[in-house]
Amino acid sequence: MQQNNPVLKRSVNIGWLFKMAWRDARRNKSRLFLFVSSIILGIAALVAVYSFRDNMQHDIDDQAKTLTGADLVIQARKPVSAKTQAVLDTLGNEKASERSFASMIYFLKNEGSRLVQVRALEGNYPFYGTIETTPANAATTFQQDRRALVDKTVMLQFNAKPGDSIKIGSVHFLIAGVLDKAPGQTGISATVAPVVYIPLKYLEQTGLTKIGSRIQYKYYYRYNKPSAVAGQVKKSSAYSIKKTLIQKL
Repeated sequence: MQQNNPVLKRSVNIGWLFKMAWRDARRNKSRLFLFVSSIILGIAALVAVYSFRDNMQHDIDDQAKTLTGADLVIQARKPVSAKTQAVLDTLGNEKASERSFASMIYFLKNEGSRLVQVRALEGNYPFYGTIETTPANAATTFQQDRRALVDKTVMLQFNAKPGDSIKIGSVHFLIAGVLDKAPGQTGISATVAPVVYIPLKYLEQTGLTKIGSRIQYKYYYRYNKPSAVAGQVKKSSAYSIKKTLIQKL
């Protein structure tokens, strides 16, 4: 017959532990100081590293939003299907659309022409940062009519000024202002292919969207809660929106 050996349990005397620790500390004050200092410095270093990481991540996120002008950017090289468009319409709290392509513009005043990057825009893009123009209000008013924002280097090259007219495809546009700076625009890109903004609603009339046109489609989204972007991306991927087309910021 087996007998269970009783398990001896001893209560820990907390007071005795503190008493012994205090006695050892009094005998080795220098070691205690070194030990406590090491703990304090280690904790301080960890706090500083994590704080630096969080601040840097916050700054990178803010700069990324300013560069792209949105929380989420979806781009494609061809028109999306009706099913995909229905999914895109459910994203974000605020939306904007853009069609961009290379084309020649023609200045009616001096009969000059130049290869540019045409961006047909619809919506209050950018959601972060601004499109800098001269005059300043041209960035918000050019979409109201057949007006355009023309890059400042092109304006200088052809000695043009706001109020002059340009021709893109089959449509004439009044120059509403000088484009000083646009989201995502760098010095190199502005030199190779300066940007010209036009309202998206007049793009079809230009006749430049026929079969064979190399047009890039972009959809910009702003979220009231940017933390919800990741969940929306996963949900959208389930509806066959390729992950390579999605840029999450």
